[in-house]
Amino acid sequence: MTDRPILFSAPMVRALLDGRKTQTRRVIDFPGIEKVLEFVSVATDQQGRRVYEMKDAAGEFVTRPAGKHFAEYQFWPKYAVGDRLWVREAWAPLDALTHSDPGVQALADRGFYRADDSTVEGEISRWRPGIHMPRWASRLTLNVTDVRVQRVQVIGEADAVAEGAIVPSKTGPHYTALDAPFGKRRVGTSAYNLFRQVWNDINAARGFGWEANPWVVAVTFAVERRNIDQVRP
Repeated sequence: MTDRPILFSAPMVRALLDGRKTQTRRVIDFPGIEKVLEFVSVATDQQGRRVYEMKDAAGEFVTRPAGKHFAEYQFWPKYAVGDRLWVREAWAPLDALTHSDPGVQALADRGFYRADDSTVEGEISRWRPGIHMPRWASRLTLNVTDVRVQRVQVIGEADAVAEGAIVPSKTGPHYTALDAPFGKRRVGTSAYNLFRQVWNDINAARGFGWEANPWVVAVTFAVERRNIDQVRP
């Protein structure tokens, strides 16, 4: 079991808080990944290193130990069942407040979270990017229950909903893509198709669009609304 930080945008933090998000997909990228046709298995060698077997374009099996040469790429899942992930998000410490009344919740949290929209313009002098959030400031812990390596297009309807950006309608057989980037809001009858569009909004510009069908690590988790170092009640 390993504790690791994981970064989420404000819309995805809201989905975690609402209980809508129990999966995340992260692109796997390393030199030569385009030659891989099939992921086969993960094992552990005698030194305790992860060994990843995959089938390349020539139909041969290739073994890639996570040793010195390949570790720098972090090319394969750094997540495993049993890991705990502490969520990083945009935030501000109490001393970033421009007046002297932070409120009860902020005092309890020892800061402010941008995803909450609990402040108005000008109240916070400077928001800190989530990448710089310290462990003590995290308020969400994700307990990893499943890890899969697959192409992004393998995702099904249920998994698309579990990603948190696609919400089933309460009044009819359709879905809404909430909090999509760039202010877009979409409605459709297929969670799969809506996820495809949201995926492209986020990833196409950096070369990992839907048509490229990149390899991803699909992580399933249970969400706990507490700091990773806080004792369970």
